[in-house]
Amino acid sequence: MSGIEPGHSEPEAPPRTFRITVRSRWAAVLAVAAVVAVVAVVDAVVATPVAAPAPGTADGVAVPPGGASSSSAFCAAGTGTAAATTIYLTNSTAAPVTGVMTSFTPAPSSGTAPTTRRTVLVPARGSAAVNPSQGLPPGDTASTFVFDGGGVVANQVVAGPTGWSTAPCASAISSEWAFAGGSTTGGNDMTLSLVNPAATAAVVDVTFLTARGMIGPQAYQGLVVPPGQLVTENVATYVQNASNIATFVTAQSGAVVSDLFQQWSSGAASGLSLQLGAPALSTQWQFAQTTSAPGSTVTFTLANPGSAPVDATLSVGLASGSVVPQHVTVAPASTDVFTASNTPGMPRQVPFSLQVDADGPIVVGRSVENSASTTAPAWGASMGTVTKSTRWLVPAPGVPLAPGTANASIASLAVADPGTVPARVVVQALAGVKPRLVFTVAPGRIMILGPTQVGGLAVLTVSSSVPVVVEEDSGPSAAPGVISSTGFPSAD
Repeated sequence: MSGIEPGHSEPEAPPRTFRITVRSRWAAVLAVAAVVAVVAVVDAVVATPVAAPAPGTADGVAVPPGGASSSSAFCAAGTGTAAATTIYLTNSTAAPVTGVMTSFTPAPSSGTAPTTRRTVLVPARGSAAVNPSQGLPPGDTASTFVFDGGGVVANQVVAGPTGWSTAPCASAISSEWAFAGGSTTGGNDMTLSLVNPAATAAVVDVTFLTARGMIGPQAYQGLVVPPGQLVTENVATYVQNASNIATFVTAQSGAVVSDLFQQWSSGAASGLSLQLGAPALSTQWQFAQTTSAPGSTVTFTLANPGSAPVDATLSVGLASGSVVPQHVTVAPASTDVFTASNTPGMPRQVPFSLQVDADGPIVVGRSVENSASTTAPAWGASMGTVTKSTRWLVPAPGVPLAPGTANASIASLAVADPGTVPARVVVQALAGVKPRLVFTVAPGRIMILGPTQVGGLAVLTVSSSVPVVVEEDSGPSAAPGVISSTGFPSAD
């Protein structure tokens, strides 16, 4: 179609572990609702506001209804001093929305957690950048937001010497969170963050799938997350020298929000990733845009915590042409790594979508590495999505006066139609300025918008006649897929 650009390719403790049985509680999700324009910034030691109940979503993220009287967002980025965090608030409605932002660090062994509270204003059809560490001591920081209205979402960008990453903040809390992919080998570090925005304590169990099977460190069983507090755990303390780790958080009582921060290195190449977990396992996962670029290694980790094997079919969507589906069997209490970049028959150097259909509940994640590149970051990881929607809000990796990292920009936007009828799609900037692109995506196909159409830092909206999946790729990075985000489906 005219005006549409082809794909853009650009005190350490001794190990104490024991095996446990995974409980089948993943079917139920407990949900509570969840620089540019910041006003009346007032820091004080206060209690965390409690959000009103609201429906949850399959991915834990959604644009709250514009007519809601209140809404919430929860950002759980425990990055320590390895990376700085900026949170971006985006208002999809035609009226300004105010809110209360509460930021806090982990509580010391005795005493209360350092906490700040400020008022924020998010302009109509615009964005605001906020610094969650303002007024707090260096280290891990989490933030919660309660807005006097709906339509506002939050995403966060973390950036440090080894790279940068972007991830959505949760719109809901959950009793379950899952992650596929991670490593504690070599100099790789994993930090698991648990935030409890509720008014009562949460008690959680954390387990891991590795090549040694299911591991449940004793220190992570019955872990208490007090109300309004952040708990961070260094996974390598108890899960040492392990690759392809899947992580599962299960609340015995209460509910939390969980993020995973990974620092990765291989020789001279490095990177980092921040991921919001999935609040449920699923039999279907979607990735709207993946490219096996020259020099890149692209892997998908499929994690099965169940007691029976799971057969999965991996179906590819292209702008044109077809690919024979791939099949993977994931053993019980195991992970399987599918390396798309060196599997015969898989696409090379062209963008493709991937749909994973399994006969049992699993969780799926993706990593992209380009160790041959001198551009940082050379590695990144992201979660798949289980959501298809007719409307998406896709924040950029920053705002013009406060980009997430130097020269941050949208590199491409993919729209994948996994259905059986054509999708009539409109992509435009939230502010109503150009671009405004109208096109059709055939069933099982994808459309890629390159930097000429969507480059920069404009918040994008995607509207479609049928449910679609979207994925935004951002730069600078060593390869497509290193920095990516699916955006927020609309709850209206």
